[in-house]
Amino acid sequence: MQIFEEEFEDIESEHLFIKKHAENVKKAKELINDISNGKGVEASQMDNVVDSVLDRLEERRDIVSCLNQIRTVDEYLYSHSINVSLISMLIGKWMKLGEDKVRLLVQAGLLHDIGKTKTPYEILNKPGKLTKEEFEEMKKHTIYGYRILEQSSSVDKDVLAAVLMHHEKEDGSGYPTGLTSEKINLLTKIVSVADIFDAMTSNRVYKEKESPFEVFKYMEEDSLGKLSPIVVNVLLSNLANYYIGDRVSLSSGEIAEIVYVNPRCVSKPIIKIGDRYIDMLVEKDVKIKEIIA
Repeated sequence: MQIFEEEFEDIESEHLFIKKHAENVKKAKELINDISNGKGVEASQMDNVVDSVLDRLEERRDIVSCLNQIRTVDEYLYSHSINVSLISMLIGKWMKLGEDKVRLLVQAGLLHDIGKTKTPYEILNKPGKLTKEEFEEMKKHTIYGYRILEQSSSVDKDVLAAVLMHHEKEDGSGYPTGLTSEKINLLTKIVSVADIFDAMTSNRVYKEKESPFEVFKYMEEDSLGKLSPIVVNVLLSNLANYYIGDRVSLSSGEIAEIVYVNPRCVSKPIIKIGDRYIDMLVEKDVKIKEIIA
């Protein structure tokens, strides 16, 4: 009986989180559109959205489990902004940053893509691959965002930096200015990792979402020299454990349960199919397609 009560409480908690998330997306949409339309940054409006996100801090399992369920293409810019602020907040707490820094992280997550409100709709929502010219225009969203916010006294310089530089890379291969690691501040590095995690695990107009474990694989293997290894390690070592006990669909069509996450290679957990256990570090052909619950 107690098990059913706990399951009911979990379901109720998730429903409440999803409802609050939808409310936050609506608030984010109003905030981002008001600012981009020239109304300026209203401190009380900003604080209201930031406080709503910070109120979710103790609901870490709900953040992880519910974000897997509510990644839709509809109004991607605004839901992505809320998701990046939530993930950035978690990383900041896992890194034991102070409350003031975590608050700035939430603001940076909310505003990091505000410049995309100035990107032509046909580029922002193009279902196919962008041409070279279209991609160059897309890249300008970081500069557009900085220009929208730079005159506001309500926006901290670290938040401005994250808006401008969240596509810069550790090795200098990013944009808009090709900065290297030592010139990129910590808040920007955190937002960059959160941005990539949410973007890769979300449905987009031009691609379907990837499973969190495929993104973990990218971060373990392909992000070297691109993303901060310290921030990536914090995300991987903390976030992956929240998926233990979740059911997943596999590339084979089978349904499995995640029973153990290897801290040395979080993208290759041990899974259980019926009475059979599979170590994905050994069985390399097995892939997790999607988190079910």
